Amino acid sequence: MKRLCLMTAVLFLAVGYAAPRTKDVEVPRTAYQDIYKYYILEETKKATNFQVVYKRVGASSFDYGIVEINCAGKVIRLLGKSTKSVRAVNTDNPSPWIAPPLRTIEADIIAYVCR
Repeated sequence: MKRLCLMTAVLFLAVGYAAPRTKDVEVPRTAYQDIYKYYILEETKKATNFQVVYKRVGASSFDYGIVEINCAGKVIRLLGKSTKSVRAVNTDNPSPWIAPPLRTIEADIIAYVCR
């Protein structure tokens, strides 16, 4: 019985670690003049990188994007954006890796994900 409980606990921990973390958390901002709010919808770790799905909300518009983050190098690249939905994001043509300047949304997302 103890062995069954232990195996079940290990299985749940393994599944929880490998599964993407789904949330709707506002990204803490360092650029207070930005009129948009950004929310992390999902983050998934793939090898040494994170893939992050975010939503940007403005006064009259919103859009979705997917970025890839390398925490060790503190670099980020945009995989794709869409104004329709997360499913409509085209990730076929990712942007080059950049090291973003401070007080930008890219730097804030890196700081939040790589904490």
